[in-house]
Amino acid sequence: MRKIVIITTGQPSVNPRVVKEADALQAAGYEVTVLYCFWIKWAEDADKILLKKVKWNYKLIGGSSSQNRGLYFFTKARFKISRKLNEKLGNKLLLAERSQARCYNELLKAAKKIKADWYIGHNLGALPIAVKAAAYNRAYAGFDFEDYHRGENADTPLAEKKRIVFLEEKYVPGLSYVSSASDLITEKIKTNFLHFSKQIITLLNCFPVSQNLCGVNTASHHKTLKLFWFSQTIGKNRGLEVVIDALKYLNNLDIHLTLAGRYDDEMKAHIEEHGSSFIGSIHIAGIINPDALPAFAAKFDVGLAAELKTPLNRDICLTNKIFTYITAGKCIIASDTSAQKDFMKRYEVGLLYRSSDATDLAAKIYKLYNDRALLEQYKINSKLLGETLMNWETESQKLLKVIEA
Repeated sequence: MRKIVIITTGQPSVNPRVVKEADALQAAGYEVTVLYCFWIKWAEDADKILLKKVKWNYKLIGGSSSQNRGLYFFTKARFKISRKLNEKLGNKLLLAERSQARCYNELLKAAKKIKADWYIGHNLGALPIAVKAAAYNRAYAGFDFEDYHRGENADTPLAEKKRIVFLEEKYVPGLSYVSSASDLITEKIKTNFLHFSKQIITLLNCFPVSQNLCGVNTASHHKTLKLFWFSQTIGKNRGLEVVIDALKYLNNLDIHLTLAGRYDDEMKAHIEEHGSSFIGSIHIAGIINPDALPAFAAKFDVGLAAELKTPLNRDICLTNKIFTYITAGKCIIASDTSAQKDFMKRYEVGLLYRSSDATDLAAKIYKLYNDRALLEQYKINSKLLGETLMNWETESQKLLKVIEA
């Protein structure tokens, strides 16, 4: 059986693309192993639930706060020292690689030990490892740009910017394909690597049709307009401030907002201060297991994709939100980032509002509140789009063709 190793510096439950990719490759007949690293404590429980159900192999590398703690704290200390040295000495002596991935040494050793046909990296820290392991075993390497790393943060320190560019320019030429999460990220990659002659494909963050558990959309008989938003963290600078301000204008209407994620104290204080007049209409659902998100989202009328235009990555990426709402058959209200504007103009699944404009967002919510026929039509369009085109069964064929070729 042909073997594929997928490498990530994060955890499976917080990276749906890794999971979907592993599922698709395993189903296509490959023996898949996912090498992953501990990133954040709250995701451990979700990992346990997820990994009980998968058919591919997996291995935690570099320990965690609850497993192999000695190795975990050693790699944390080494990571911290590497970053300090990287700031002072630059990107030589493998400092760039070790400053990007806490478990660089351990991941590379584990990847080399598995003789595979493909090594696919997710997250920038995994890029060098995929290329080096592939070279060591005379195999192929691929990499997924889920984000545009050169534009992920507006205030990235100079040393970090140099490290990102250094790693990409050093290792991308050693790849046999590159994938990205949006057409606009793909265009940026093509611009940055004009001489890269291998395939560059866009793999949208679609979800499997099997996760569409919402049934046939029928007209809502309830008066309440139910809004939904989710992320790993319910925090500031994620577009929620505009949502709270918009709801102030609609305070006399029967509108309910549910937020899912880890509730940040700073955002909690902001909502209590700025949303005090309608705080009874806001529900905090906590962290929802990724597999359960589409079914959970199906309980609501409208999914909010309140992305900001800065930094650059946020403007050109298409997040899991859009595709979760489509899988759930929901109407979408999206901010007019470049990527979301292109998407929403192409597919009639909801409304766009001017980013950071609370009055415009309020107007779009009000429109759907008063026009339930339009709301239901958007739901039907969304559900059909998810069943026919925007699903992982269809989208993953692009990846399988590259691997097979």
